[in-house]
Amino acid sequence: MADPTWFYRPGSVLTRLGMWVFGPLRVEGLDHVPRDRPFLLVANHFSNFDPLIIGATVGDLNDIVVRFMAKDEMLHWPFIGWLARQSGVFFVRRGEGDRAAQRSALAHLAGGRPVGMFPEGTRSRTGVIGEGHAGAALLAMRSGVPLLPAAITGTERVFPRGAVIPRRHPVLVRVGDLFSLPHQAEGRLDRAELAAGSDRIMREIAAMLPEWQRGRYG
Repeated sequence: MADPTWFYRPGSVLTRLGMWVFGPLRVEGLDHVPRDRPFLLVANHFSNFDPLIIGATVGDLNDIVVRFMAKDEMLHWPFIGWLARQSGVFFVRRGEGDRAAQRSALAHLAGGRPVGMFPEGTRSRTGVIGEGHAGAALLAMRSGVPLLPAAITGTERVFPRGAVIPRRHPVLVRVGDLFSLPHQAEGRLDRAELAAGSDRIMREIAAMLPEWQRGRYG
C-alpha cells in the first residue's frame, strides 16, 4: 500500500521543538518499541496534540513511521487535513463500523507497517480515560500483531478546553510492554472475546496513567 509519509519526520521535529517551548516533554520506555515487526500502537486521548507527540516520540525517535487512524472530519480542516495525509494518516468514519478503514489498517499491518489508534475513539473532555471501543481489539485479533500500549498525560493542560493558545505544562509519554490478544484471522469474532480484549487494552494503558486519570480502569 503506497502512501505519502514525507512530512512525518519534519512534522515530528517541529512537534518536539514546540514541546521544548510548551513542555517540557519526557518519554519513558522507548526500548519497548520493536523495530523489526509491525505492531498496533494504542494510547489514551486527551488532546489533539496526542497523535503528534506520540508519533514524534514512539515513532520518530525509533526511526519508525506510525500510520495513525484519524477521524475523517480532519480531512476538512484547512491545510491540516492535507498535512495529515502527507504524514501517512488514514481516516475513519466514527460510529459507523468503517470497513474500508479496517481494511486499510489490516493492509498496513500485513505489509509490516505499524498502525496507531486511540481506542476511546474521541478525546476525553475531563482528563480521565474514557470507555474503550472494540476496534483496536478487532484489528489485533484479525491481524495477529502485538499491541504496544502508550499513555500520555499533561497534554490536557497544554491545550485545555476553551483555550485559544497553548499553555506551558510538562507532558509525559510512557510506553509499556508488548502484549497480544488471541489471533483469529477468519470467522466471526465472539463479542465477549472482543469486549475482554478491549478491556485488556484499556487497562494496559490506564496502568501507566496517574491514578486519578484511570477512570473505571483503575
